[in-house]
Amino acid sequence: MSRGLIHQSMVFCLFAALATSITAEVNKPPNDRLKLVTGPHYAPYAADYLPHKGLAPFLVTQILEKAERTITVDIRPWKRAYRETLKGQYDAILPYVETPIREKDYLFSVAIFKANAYAYVRADSELDAYSLKELRGLTYCNPIGFTDENALAAMRANGHITRNTPANLKSCFQMLKAGRVDFVKTNPLVAHYVVGKSDLSADALKPLPFVIETVSLHLMVPKKRPGAEELINEFNRRFKTMKQTGRIEALEKEYLEALDPAAKSRIGPNAAGGLRR
Repeated sequence: MSRGLIHQSMVFCLFAALATSITAEVNKPPNDRLKLVTGPHYAPYAADYLPHKGLAPFLVTQILEKAERTITVDIRPWKRAYRETLKGQYDAILPYVETPIREKDYLFSVAIFKANAYAYVRADSELDAYSLKELRGLTYCNPIGFTDENALAAMRANGHITRNTPANLKSCFQMLKAGRVDFVKTNPLVAHYVVGKSDLSADALKPLPFVIETVSLHLMVPKKRPGAEELINEFNRRFKTMKQTGRIEALEKEYLEALDPAAKSRIGPNAAGGLRR
C-alpha cells in the first residue's frame, strides 16, 4: 500500500472513530446525560473559580455519578439559570431554597445543606439587637436571585425593612463597609469565603447574636422535564444511602479541607457553622 493510501486510511479510521463516539453520545438515553447548572458568587457552595464549580456541584455529581452517565455543570447568573432550566436547557439546577413560587415549576430534592443565617454588621457598629423585629427601619443587603425566608420577606413586604440587591455578596460586604447598608444576611460559611475574596478582613465584621433564618438548599428539577420524578427519586435514594454510611459528611469535609486547609474558624458563631446536621 502506498504512503498516500496509508495516510488516507488512517484519517478515515480517525474520523470513523470520532463519528462513532459522537453518535454514541447523541444516542445516549436522557437519563445517562445530565446537564446541571448553578450560579456564581456563592462560595463555597457555588462559584466559577472553585474546583468543580463549588461544593454543591461537586457533591451532587458524586451522588448521581454512575457508569456510562455523563454529567456536565455550567455556571449562569442565578435568574438566567432558573429560566434556562425551565426552558429545558438543563436537567436540574442547584443549590436553591425551596419556596412556594418555585414549587409551582420545580420538584425539590431532600435538603443537601442546612444553614443558619445571621445579620452581619461592621465590627464598630453600635446596633444592639437580639431579635428580627428589632431590625425594623434598617436597610440590609441580599443579592439578586437570593431568597429571604417568610419572616424577613414579610417585614419587607410591609415596608418595615429595606433590601438592596446587588449582583453578588462581595458587593454586599463592600456596601456594608461603605455604610450604605446596615447589615448583610448570610451564613458563617459563606461569609468566610466571600470575605476572603474581598478587601475586608474577618475582624471588620461581626454577626448579631441571633439566627435570622434557617435555610435548606436543594437540587431542583423542572416538573415538565421527562423523567423528573425518577431523577429526584434517584437522587434522594442515593443521598440517603450515602448519608447513612457517612459518605456525604466525608465528601464535604474532604472538599472544604482541600479548598482551605488553613482555615480553623469561620466568621460568626461556632455553634452555627456553615453546615448544620
